Amino acid sequence: MTNNAPGGNETDHNINVCVRIRPQRSASTATCINISRRGELTVENTTRNTSKSYSFSSVVQGSNQEFAYNQIARPLLEQLRCGYSCTLCAYGQTSSGKTHSVFGPPGCLTVTSVAQAQGEVPDEWGIFPRLVLDILKMDPSSVVHASAIEIYQDMPYDLLADRAPLSVGTKRAGLKVGGGPVTVHGNDRASNHCGTHPPGCSCRKCFEAITKMKAMETAARRVSVGKNRTDQSPQPRQNKQQQDQFATVGETLQKLESAEDVARFALLVEGTRTSVGHALNDRSSRSHCLVNVHVALRATSSAKKMVRRKLLIVDLAGSERIAKSGVEGVARHQATSINGSLTVLGKVIRALSLSHRHVPYRDSTLTMLLRKSLDDPMASTSFVINVAPDTDHAEETACSLEFGKNLTKVPPRTCRVVGGGERSATCTDNGIESSSDPDTSTENELEILVEQLRVAKTKLAQADSRGQGEQFDLTAPEGEVRVLKRNLRRVQEEEVKVREARFELAELRALCKGCVGDDNSNLKKVAAAEARLQAREKELRNYQDIVARQQSIRGLFRPAMDVYKTCEREVRHLEARIGMLRAHR
Repeated sequence: MTNNAPGGNETDHNINVCVRIRPQRSASTATCINISRRGELTVENTTRNTSKSYSFSSVVQGSNQEFAYNQIARPLLEQLRCGYSCTLCAYGQTSSGKTHSVFGPPGCLTVTSVAQAQGEVPDEWGIFPRLVLDILKMDPSSVVHASAIEIYQDMPYDLLADRAPLSVGTKRAGLKVGGGPVTVHGNDRASNHCGTHPPGCSCRKCFEAITKMKAMETAARRVSVGKNRTDQSPQPRQNKQQQDQFATVGETLQKLESAEDVARFALLVEGTRTSVGHALNDRSSRSHCLVNVHVALRATSSAKKMVRRKLLIVDLAGSERIAKSGVEGVARHQATSINGSLTVLGKVIRALSLSHRHVPYRDSTLTMLLRKSLDDPMASTSFVINVAPDTDHAEETACSLEFGKNLTKVPPRTCRVVGGGERSATCTDNGIESSSDPDTSTENELEILVEQLRVAKTKLAQADSRGQGEQFDLTAPEGEVRVLKRNLRRVQEEEVKVREARFELAELRALCKGCVGDDNSNLKKVAAAEARLQAREKELRNYQDIVARQQSIRGLFRPAMDVYKTCEREVRHLEARIGMLRAHR
């Protein structure tokens, strides 16, 4: 970062790319990666007798989590303090160590590990928990909230609410993905496409309608200036105000105040996220995980006012070759979906690197949610490319490094940070600079959200009065209704018990791991906890099956319609946002 003017900093923002090489599974096996003294990587494919060299900003070897964090993620803290929305994505093939880098090995994020570290950060903890703890240390008065989203087969789910389905939408274009009709507002000729967006939908009609509106508005402005005036200057791809800002609606926000809170949060994410074992990995993530961290802190130690920042940590599912992983059935379908969404991400990066006018963000849920990170001048984005050095994975390693090479070709997004510690900066692609008082913006946003919540609750009540919410049939026998209600409550109770049993088992395993030698008493406790968890999960499945059969009885129960669920998610989303803003004041 160079200082070019009084009171302002100018930064060329392209995507920072780091490489982390997973340790070899066996010291006796050969490696396909050679590193020169200047840090240049050379991948040798002995099968095809080819080699190719790559160069990146940093290369991290070994299993030291603290060293990897300092090299990959610690620079984001300074960017966060300077006013940028920061994003860190972990990319690579399956079993290359992405989840290990982001969170740590399975079962390491426990309250027991915090106690055993005696005030220090546990050695095995990954980038996400270390970043949050450093943010809390950076400003003791800071307020941190986090949410966790899983994208499974191109559909978003809330990992903090037992994988409750979410919707993705944008206010500007009126689009909803995951429920309801798709409408482009402001265009009389725009058509409604009923139903949900299927996975891989590019929504071409909506894009063409929006492009046509922009062209008509531009033509009208030029005509108003003068018929003989022409503008030959190149037009930017899209400025910040024109972007369709996609976001999930209705996710749960959890407050993080200590290392114990971070451990419980990450352990819940680990236990809820979809995973499966195959030939290459005993625990392979079958979904993309996005952790949104909302931070309110002081930009400088002397500042009196709090400013709001956002940090996005993304643990992408690994690409895999089905012939090597050997997956079948559901796992094979999961692998196909993962590879498809990563292919779309590659298309988006290629379009950005070539400065194409149309970037296919709408082709997948993942790229829609990453749009702001990839195309916003006020976003600082980093990728860590995880690779495996084994000769069996030479082709996959080369593909991952090629993706990283394409990331480095994305053109810089130049912007200027104006103002000092107590003012937050905003910027546009056309070079217009502005700054706003965070107190005023927070109060205005809070007022707007309160009004939106009032309107959303009114819509929800109206939908309920029209019979669009879940309800029991008026002609249903009273006894059957009473039994179904009792079983629904029992399902919720069992879900809580299963979650608590998982936490208990993880803590006992961490405690047993820290013991020297074989401790029969601890091993017996772990075995007993495993048995209790299996019993709880079996009980939960039994009640879920009973409820499903009861709800399928004609004339007994009617589930909520999609329009009611959408209103319900919107109310939940607005309540969480208002609570977070009030905590940040």
